[in-house]
Amino acid sequence: MEVRIDPAANILLQGVAMSADNSKVISELSGVLYLNPKDAGAYVNRGLAYDGQGDYEKAIADFSRALQLDPGVATVYIYRGDTYYKKKDYDKAIADLTRAIQLDPKIDGVYINRGSAYYQKKDYDKAIADFSRAIELDPEFAATYINRGLAYAEKEDFDKALADYTTALSLNPEDAVSYSDRARAYFLKGDYDKSIADCSKAIEIDPKLAVAYRNRGNAYNKKGAWDKADLDFKKAQSLGYKWLP
Repeated sequence: MEVRIDPAANILLQGVAMSADNSKVISELSGVLYLNPKDAGAYVNRGLAYDGQGDYEKAIADFSRALQLDPGVATVYIYRGDTYYKKKDYDKAIADLTRAIQLDPKIDGVYINRGSAYYQKKDYDKAIADFSRAIELDPEFAATYINRGLAYAEKEDFDKALADYTTALSLNPEDAVSYSDRARAYFLKGDYDKSIADCSKAIEIDPKLAVAYRNRGNAYNKKGAWDKADLDFKKAQSLGYKWLP
């Protein structure tokens, strides 16, 4: 299962609107920097455009230059930390997001993103602590409960995981992935009927959610409903689900 980072933590520093045409934005901002190479905001916004193109090295270089010019801006550490996260350099992501928290401890999205980095490092206790802090700051954001539930599930604390998934679904009842995540927790607890019910709800919301068919197939398999399991496994495969070797 995959945790969800919070893109809402990324807010443009200088108000230059990012667009689908990142190449045009990069060209325009390069012109700005040619005229004024000490414009920290231009480096930030060009870094965001590079990030949008998937050119993470150039994005990091621009964010780093902006921080050299103005080291006290929390959002720039967030941008660079999230870019490191995309590169799977979780230690550097955590370092940058920690610095952002030191500068501004009330941005809830930063805790979500740092918690996600801790989760990827399998440091589930620190992930749970960060997700819990994010919930304190914004108790209405459903994805944070899902993330904390995933961390609890990895620790095999399925009751707490189920409680978090249920809260998330009360906040966002049309989230198919959340039903599938809760189904997995029910499955691991051995409650196969509830797992099947949640998978079926996920499929009702999103008939192309391959993992929901996989999860339901597993539950049918445990109940000895071989034909139904086989149908679900074949459907998951047809939708592109990849089984690990």
